[in-house]
Amino acid sequence: MTFFSILFALIAEQYRPVTAKHWIARISARWLDWIAGEFGGKTDQGASPVGARMACLVAFILPTFLVFMVYVACMLTYPILGFIWNIVIAYLFFGFRQFSHSFTMIHEAIANHDLPAARAALADWYGPELDASHLTETEVISLALERAIIGSHHHVFGVLFWFLMPMGPAGVVLYRLADSASQRWSEKGDVNLSEAARHFFFVLDWVPARITAIGFAIVGNFEGAVYSWRHLTQKWSDSLSAVILAAGSGALGVRLGEPMSEPSSDEALQMAEAGEPVFYEIGSEPNERTMRSAIGLVWRLVIAWMALLLMLTIALWLG
Repeated sequence: MTFFSILFALIAEQYRPVTAKHWIARISARWLDWIAGEFGGKTDQGASPVGARMACLVAFILPTFLVFMVYVACMLTYPILGFIWNIVIAYLFFGFRQFSHSFTMIHEAIANHDLPAARAALADWYGPELDASHLTETEVISLALERAIIGSHHHVFGVLFWFLMPMGPAGVVLYRLADSASQRWSEKGDVNLSEAARHFFFVLDWVPARITAIGFAIVGNFEGAVYSWRHLTQKWSDSLSAVILAAGSGALGVRLGEPMSEPSSDEALQMAEAGEPVFYEIGSEPNERTMRSAIGLVWRLVIAWMALLLMLTIALWLG
């Protein structure tokens, strides 16, 4: 049932995408804003550390519990209703097109040699946090690839992992709400609230992030992904994103993130004599062809996940 729930949800999402302006996204945003206002918006200092943790519990656990209770009630009465409930929740929270649409716009602009249009699409995707007016084509492609790799994990592979947990659709809601809160509450400037949300999401995403990194290594350049994962994660400040981005860049064979300062030949020789390992950048500069490769990488991993689920489903039926 899990395989067909995900399959039908992905098919439906391709025909009628769940974008950031969809009603479920608006309701989720209002719910998180209301929680932030109740726990941290009534004082100048914001939420206290204890209040921030309570805000996370209320914001995430309550909707998760409601979704889980509906799922259990459906399965105990009419299992077909549980199947439909799975499809609905997966369709509403997978959001495959939330990142692929923006990436496609940038890719098409780069393919048409329209750098201003690519910059505009990238700025719209990132929001006010990024000034894309003076970015080169390579920088636009690099930032788009980073956003797409992280987006594929947060909207597809991380969600898929939690959908396969015993909580089923409730796990999907828990993961997506925690991800949204860690980003949305950071924009409000409440340090305790944003830190609590990021810590909660870190716990939820620690295992899925590494599974996604392993998946990128399997369906892409394995040696490059493993090397980057082991030695180049320090290029990114966020430890969870660093694992995914390092493995993704290595799997694609390109350089992403801030360039590392490589030692000179004399420094490298001294480090070698002292027994210290010397790490170098690997891969080439990203280009339009890399963007096409990234699309293929994500789809290969999606197909690999679905093939594995199909084999497990058949094994359960035959067993």
